[in-house]
Amino acid sequence: MSSGGNTWANARAGGEGAALSEPYDVTTDRSAAWSRLDAASALVKKLVFFVGALNVVVLFALLMVKVSAGDDDLSVSVSDDVSVIADDLVSTSTVPETVVEETSAETVVEVIAGLDSTPDQVTAPRWSPPYPDPFEPVANEVQPEAKFLGSLVAHGITNYESGTSLSGVLESVPPVAPDLYGAMVLQVQRVHHPGMWSRGTVEYAQLGGHLDDRISIIVVIRQELGREGSSVPERVETRTMEVRLTGSATGGWALETIASVGGSPVERPTDLDPIAAAVVDHERIDLPDTAVWDIYDGKIDLQLLQLMLDAADRMPYSVVVFQTGHAYNVFGTDRVSNHSVGRAVDIYKFGSELVIDSHDRSSDLYELSEWIVSRYDIREFGSPWLFPEAIAHTFTNEVHYDHVHIGVFQYPTSPDPPPTTTTLPPVEATTTLPPVEE
Repeated sequence: MSSGGNTWANARAGGEGAALSEPYDVTTDRSAAWSRLDAASALVKKLVFFVGALNVVVLFALLMVKVSAGDDDLSVSVSDDVSVIADDLVSTSTVPETVVEETSAETVVEVIAGLDSTPDQVTAPRWSPPYPDPFEPVANEVQPEAKFLGSLVAHGITNYESGTSLSGVLESVPPVAPDLYGAMVLQVQRVHHPGMWSRGTVEYAQLGGHLDDRISIIVVIRQELGREGSSVPERVETRTMEVRLTGSATGGWALETIASVGGSPVERPTDLDPIAAAVVDHERIDLPDTAVWDIYDGKIDLQLLQLMLDAADRMPYSVVVFQTGHAYNVFGTDRVSNHSVGRAVDIYKFGSELVIDSHDRSSDLYELSEWIVSRYDIREFGSPWLFPEAIAHTFTNEVHYDHVHIGVFQYPTSPDPPPTTTTLPPVEATTTLPPVEE
């Protein structure tokens, strides 16, 4: 694996959407490699034929010299000449060094064994899948450069071969400050599985927070894990990662750290609350595994889950994050985020439309948003729009142009169903609610 510096230099040289055709110096065009081996095989055969013919010519010339010189001692053994030719054939019948450098030893053995076989008899090597293309922000995206870099970091740590070490995976990302390196390593270790190949496909990159010199990118990425020799994954996890960058849109962004890779798997509880189970199993609610694990771990308030069920009856949607994968505080402040107490969700797609592409007030998303902010159980609503007449507190800014943020009041302590638009949720006077998130 090459150094991370070369990878990032090559990526940036191609522009914000430059694809890494050969990420991490691993050859992905296996058919081209096999063609080179076939060419090498043909070259070896030609060399064998040429050496054999040359030996015959030399032997014939020696005999003619002996005869023309009147030498009656024609004691050159035909068997000796055959052995000389055989020795020459052995010394020249090797795969060229350049081919050996580009191919595994196992593949070379297979190729040599099949040199004299028909194509159908040659056993082609089995490879792991090709690397997915990096994420490319759509035309309407805000902070596309930051999103590209943040998603590329997530892409880098989830695309590696079965023999790649943890240090090798870490080489795929830019360097970070020494005081942040140890914590980042612990995060990356969660997505490194020795003995397995990994393929990470970025589904979306969302803004999690933006200051003048720092930015949070929340990346939803699908990680497939499999064994060498098979392109079929044994395990698939969709994770929500938070990547933090420093710099600016004008001066360029650099990696600060990988704050989260989406936690660790949590088994489904046998006593999972029916509301929680309904959300997890709902065919119109697309949840990353990180969000599912938050629900299984009991971190998400039932008030929010009930709202999600009600919204799914009106329109399907895709979630980015609940708690894990989101900054603990509202980014750049000392205020605890409602995500961190399980009472907020970010959604980046409704139906087949990205929020970033649905800013028109005639869109179905705008109509759904009007319904959401009219509910008494909604505490805050961040989106591309303001709703001055709404019951909920609404706000808009650059960070919320690419997703909808929904925060709810705390679920009542009574076992009754969560309130809808008919009643206000009772909240104990001693309960301290996090400040409204903006």
